[in-house]
Amino acid sequence: MDFARKAKWTFFVVTTLFSLVQPLSTNHTSINDTAIEMIHVGLILDAQSWVGKIVDSCISMAISDFYSRNCHYQTKLVVHTRDSGGDPLLLLSQALVLLENFKLDAIIVAENSAGVKILAELGSRVKIPIISLFAAGLSLSSFEYPHLIQIGEDESSRAKAIAAIVEAFSWRSAILIYEDNDSARPILSSVTGFRLDQHVALLTSSTDEEIVEQLVKLMSLQMTVYVVHMSPILASRLFLNAKQLGMMTQGYAWITTDMITNFMNSMDPSVFESMQGVVGFKPHIPASKELRRFAIRWRNKNLNENKDLEEMEMNVYGIWSYDMVWAVATAAERVMTRHPPVLHQETRLNMNFTTIRSSESGLVLMDEILQSRFKGVSGGFQLTNGRLIPKEIEIVNVFKGDRIIGYWNPENGIASIMKEENHTETNSTSSSKLEGVIWPGGTMNIPKGWSLRGKRLRIGVPVTNQFRELISVVHDPQTNDIIVTGFCVDVFKEAVQSLGYEVHYDFIPFEDANGRMAGSYDDLILQVYRKNYDAVVGDITIISHRFAYVDFTLPFTDLGIGVVVPKINNDIWVFLKPLCGDLWITVAAFFIFTGVVIWFIERPINEEFQGSPSEQIGMIFWYSFSTLVFSHGKYSMFNLNNLSVSFIQNHILN
Repeated sequence: MDFARKAKWTFFVVTTLFSLVQPLSTNHTSINDTAIEMIHVGLILDAQSWVGKIVDSCISMAISDFYSRNCHYQTKLVVHTRDSGGDPLLLLSQALVLLENFKLDAIIVAENSAGVKILAELGSRVKIPIISLFAAGLSLSSFEYPHLIQIGEDESSRAKAIAAIVEAFSWRSAILIYEDNDSARPILSSVTGFRLDQHVALLTSSTDEEIVEQLVKLMSLQMTVYVVHMSPILASRLFLNAKQLGMMTQGYAWITTDMITNFMNSMDPSVFESMQGVVGFKPHIPASKELRRFAIRWRNKNLNENKDLEEMEMNVYGIWSYDMVWAVATAAERVMTRHPPVLHQETRLNMNFTTIRSSESGLVLMDEILQSRFKGVSGGFQLTNGRLIPKEIEIVNVFKGDRIIGYWNPENGIASIMKEENHTETNSTSSSKLEGVIWPGGTMNIPKGWSLRGKRLRIGVPVTNQFRELISVVHDPQTNDIIVTGFCVDVFKEAVQSLGYEVHYDFIPFEDANGRMAGSYDDLILQVYRKNYDAVVGDITIISHRFAYVDFTLPFTDLGIGVVVPKINNDIWVFLKPLCGDLWITVAAFFIFTGVVIWFIERPINEEFQGSPSEQIGMIFWYSFSTLVFSHGKYSMFNLNNLSVSFIQNHILN
């Protein structure tokens, strides 16, 4: 009985509480729904492109993450996505459709095309922010288009970074290969700091045959430094064809802008393999726990929901779009807090073919976005003159992955990975600041920037049997090959080897139909002047009249002044060899004659020359030959005798 009474009492209490809670719950939901102000944002992208797929998924995550963390906010972004298919006209059409159907507060454009400029004009008309996830060039400045917000490097910064690399490796000039559209073409007018020898424009619709034709023309030129600025799809075809033509080998240098490097990890493995040795630029995103967690969540989400993104890697456009949505959502909440009436006002603009709607809050929302300051997954978020510019650019080298070899920024130029070592240096362009670069072909030798790959040098050689050690030409009767050897040939080959780039050449003997020398050495020199040969290698003597036709190397066989003598056996009488026997007898006779003359003059008055006959004979020989080493003025009584001795001996010895 007690149990039944308690059960009835419990049922009554629960029923009463439920009846009270249900209307309160319903009332709370109704209040929240009516209190939230919907901020309509248009998103136009190419749904089939890498950028479009990544940006779409990141914006979806950004909205979910933002409002799960800020569930008490009174505003909420509602994104209306439209596919432009990469067509500028369809981009404008989709924007007009959105403006006609919704009271838009902003439009986000996730593609780099000529349509962005038209949308910037449209944004100025309807007074709402146009957010472009790409920097569309120098022509779209914040002064001309105050409602345009751009993300990424402008063409001026790209050109300066490229010039820093060209200068760092001491290249004289480069060749620009770019996509002929409004997004890539502005780089032509921005190039400073180095000379463009040539620029090649490729269309997005260019066939592989047309790309190969342009590359073959570039191969015939001497320049081997190429700067590539185009969409990743066109770049993929360019590098595949370049590898097939042998242009990704030693001696070549390829530099890519961020338009390509930002998508390198999402390219097909065959394309990535063809780009080994490339040096590129991409914005530097500081590593952080937030960024790592975001990348992991994005990867897991795509593995479960979008199979098309399984092989793609997160890139800077996805990261920037995530932070930009947070900036817009935060700005919208500030507008609601500070200027609530503005969000409810609507403007209608009659155009020739339609009537478009927009929110009166566009100007206020634009100001709030420009004032946004926060730390996002990309680092510090701050707009400067309507543009989000990365503070630093990574210089990467593609070799079995993309590894960072240095950094570049407008203030300090090139900086090493260990930045604290050179924080006091400014405007550095030295390659010593970079980590070792592995160039195409797997070599670390810096390309010279030019080569003679386009032609084979014709090297003339004399056909002579005079000095085979210097130059020798032999015809192999079995293989019919011409074998050229000798010291001059060895010196030439060493000089070519030391150039650091490949030079193709052929030795052409200067001979007639009978295999003999086809003329004199002067005739051989004239063949270079007449451009039948590119150079001559051999035992060529430098003579003044030949300078009028050719230039000579420094003489590498010059021995100076020397004496050529035959090799003889060791002999103690070798000192007698320079003079013949008759001359030695003549010299001895003159010495004896000199001693007799002095003895004849000195004997009557000089005791040194007197004595026994043997003593006098010995004195004659000793006096005459000893004068070779010292003077005998003290033994002679007459100065005339001393003069006579000196005169006779000088004439004999000289």
